[in-house]
Parts: sequence; C-alpha cells; structure tokens
Amino acid sequence: MPKRITMPKLSEMEEGALIAWRKRPGDTIRRGEILAEIETDKADMEFESYAEGTIHSLLIEPGATVPVGTLIAVIQLPGESENDVQGALSTHEEPVAAAPAPRAAAAPAAAPASAAPIAAASAPRARPSAPVYAQTAPAPAATASLAGPRIAPLAFDDDRIRATPRARRLADDKSIDLLEIEGSGPGGSILVSDIETYLRELDSQTEDPEGIRATPLAFRVAEDLGVDLEHLKGTGPGGRITKSDVVSHQKIGSARAKDHEAELYSSVLQLSQKRKTLIRNVIKSKQEAPYFYLQMDVSTDALRVMRDRLNRESGDSQPRLSYTHLILKASAMALEKYPEANATYRPEERDIAVYEAINVGLAVDVNDELVTPTVKNCHGRSVFQLAEDANHLIQRARMRKLQPQDYAEGTFTISNLGMFGIDRFYAIITPPQSSILAVSAMKDVAIVRNGELAVGSITNLGLSVDHRVLDGVKASLFLGEIKRLLENPEELLKDGASFGS
Repeated sequence: MPKRITMPKLSEMEEGALIAWRKRPGDTIRRGEILAEIETDKADMEFESYAEGTIHSLLIEPGATVPVGTLIAVIQLPGESENDVQGALSTHEEPVAAAPAPRAAAAPAAAPASAAPIAAASAPRARPSAPVYAQTAPAPAATASLAGPRIAPLAFDDDRIRATPRARRLADDKSIDLLEIEGSGPGGSILVSDIETYLRELDSQTEDPEGIRATPLAFRVAEDLGVDLEHLKGTGPGGRITKSDVVSHQKIGSARAKDHEAELYSSVLQLSQKRKTLIRNVIKSKQEAPYFYLQMDVSTDALRVMRDRLNRESGDSQPRLSYTHLILKASAMALEKYPEANATYRPEERDIAVYEAINVGLAVDVNDELVTPTVKNCHGRSVFQLAEDANHLIQRARMRKLQPQDYAEGTFTISNLGMFGIDRFYAIITPPQSSILAVSAMKDVAIVRNGELAVGSITNLGLSVDHRVLDGVKASLFLGEIKRLLENPEELLKDGASFGS
C-alpha cells in the first residue's frame, strides 16, 4: 500500500505551512531523509520521511497552509503499481457531494489547491477526480397562505432552472423571477399552472407596513443579507422587488466595497504560523488574566561599571555580557527568593501551582517576528553560563533553527526594548505564566544624591502581573528584589566567577 504522508503535528499546532519540498516527484527517498521544511506555530522544522520508496505525488504547493492530518504527499513503495497509487490518492478524504436539488443540478466545486498534485513521478496518468463539496440541503418549501405565495427554497446560487417553454414565456411577460417559484412538474420543472398559482398568491400577499413592495422571498433574502429594501427598484410583477434584485444589489455593493478596500491598503501581509500563535496567546492572556502593573526606576551606574570590567578582564575565555544577561541573572535570583512569583494559576483545578524549575524566556525580534526562546534551569547557575545559553538560543533563533522544546516550559519572561530607546512600557504576559518584565532604555538623567544634583544612569522596569497569582505587596517585593540586585551587581557574581575581586 503506498504511504500516505499527512501534515504532521510537530508541536501544539493545529495547522502547518509548507516552506519547501526537499524532494521532487520521481526522486527516491530513504527513511530518515528530509522530505520537507514545515513552519509550525513555534519554529521552522525539517520533516523526515518515515517510509522508503519513490516520491509519486506532492499535493500542496510551498507557502500553502493546511490543517494537521491533511494529505500532502504520496510515496510509492517498491513493487507497487500505478493502480495502487491511484487507490491511495482516491482515498484522499474530502467532503462528499450531496444529491442535487430536484430541479437544478449543482455544478461541481473546483478542487482545492491541496487536492491537485504538483507533479507526478510518471506521465501521463489519470489524476484523482476533483472533490465536490457538499451542497446545503434545500429548505422545505413555504406553504401557500394569505401571508404570501408558495415560494422556492432559499438558494442564492441556483442559476439552472427547469421550466417549460410556455412557462418561460409567461414569466417573461409577467416579469416573474423563476428563481422564486417551486416547480411541480417532472423533475421539479416549472409549469404554467405554477406561475398562475404564484400570481394569485402574490395578489393575496399582506401589504408591508412600510409600504415596500417586494416578494416574500425577497424579504427573506434581504433580511439574511442585511439589505435595506427601501431604496431598491423592483423588476417583478407590479414593480415588486424580487430575490434577484436583492442579490444583484448585494453583489454590486460588495464589488464597490472591495474596490474601496483595495484603495485603502497598499499591501496585505500573510501571517506566519508563529504570528498566528502569538495573536491567539495575547488575546487569551488579556481576556483571561486580571492584569495590574508596577514600575520602578533603577540606577544602572554600578551595573555599567561591572559589566565593562567583566568583559575587559574575561577576554575571550567567557561570553561577553550584555545588560540582558545581567537582568536575566537578577530575575532568576529574585524568582528563587520569591517562588510565589514563579507560579501559574490553573483554572481547572482552581489553584496556584509553583514551578519546580526557573525557566526564563527572552523575547527576541527575528526577521520582524517575535520569538521567545527559553533559558532553562536558571537556578544556581552563573551569569556566564546563562549568557552562553542565551547567546546560543538567540543565534539559533536568527538562523530560524529553534525547535519546539526551545520555547517550551517557560515560567517567566523578559522583554527588553531598551535598544530601541523606549523610555517605559508594559508587556503582555505569556500564558500560562503569571508575570513578565519590561526593560526600557538606559539613559543619563539629572538625579539627586546626598542632597546634591548629579548626573546618573537609570532604566525603568515595568512588571505586568496576573492578580490571580500575585497581589500588589508580593509583586512589589519581587520587583524590588530585581532592582536591588541590579543596583548592587556584585551580588550577581556570588555563585559564579568574580573577575578582579
């Protein structure tokens, strides 16, 4: 049986985007060889083949986004025939066409892009038949009453009408829209008697309170489409507005709206899987977590001096320290001192769970995309060890080589916009974490020291907090500890190398 390759679930993803195929139809492939590059909600990943054989069909184009489980390729195994492969393709799961309406055969829908192979290993050969999407079952016909005539089921796209020649001539003479009539003839054909019945029932139609002359079906369609009938001109019997009038008005309005929209926008940016996930997460965070915010100004004079000294004295034996590395270390030590800040609220259990590990995420902008790789197990590690791990993750992020585990299990996040000159800001918490630290630019300002005016360097720290986990006092103590450590940076070296001490 040919091997059907479906969009894999490489992370907590619901859909994946194909970046590129590494093989072409007709190529042989071995187990473990790279078949494709796939963009998930976390990273760009290489997808290894779990079968050996010949690439027969590639069913989606690079750039296409499809749900997990969608058939994307077929591998022909050794000894298999073309009929075997066609059997595998024919079982490509798609919606099945429903039976057509009695009086109108529905035209088959075009096959989606994911259903047509890009190319095939051998040619010529019959492609699998294009799938046809299910039609909505027709609604029961409205019964004749004094409120209105007997009308056809609501169907906006039915342009194939069965009617006898005499019925068509009568409809033209009376300005009747055949789409509004349900035929009683063979195969649902409209007869002259159907039109005569329609006209009698139309005459008995209850007058609209607002004086609008329209057929009952037109009223229904207008309500469904949100069309105001007041300014429409009718083409039906007695100048009545018909369904066709409403649909035409809607199509013209939609076309005008699209033209206007095209004038408004210079371009449209397609969202990556990571961006879609970010959007879902920030919406979830703001909808579910009761936020409050704290901020503190932190003196960074001593931090600058120590960082420059450590980088000068360590040479090439240790990674060069950035302010982010030092803030990472200070945050890890503060989380160790205040473990209630290293926790999450669990709505199902209705409790607060304290994390065992201290895993700090670093928000990084890579090619106009925000990613947050996580430095794992920060507890008790030196600032140089943390810097080495952080540098490695950031480098992998810039190369687009991060794996889902590089993002996983974060317990706290740091977002540093200081390099962009931001004076102060608050970041959005990454679920299921309970807080995030926003770091602003370091700048020289006028400050008062010992009653005298002086120039000093400060930065602003903003803490966004989930009130379900931390109250104001605990969050203040936690942020105050980060401030204290940064203003006394020698403490950041107590469990690591201390150059020049």
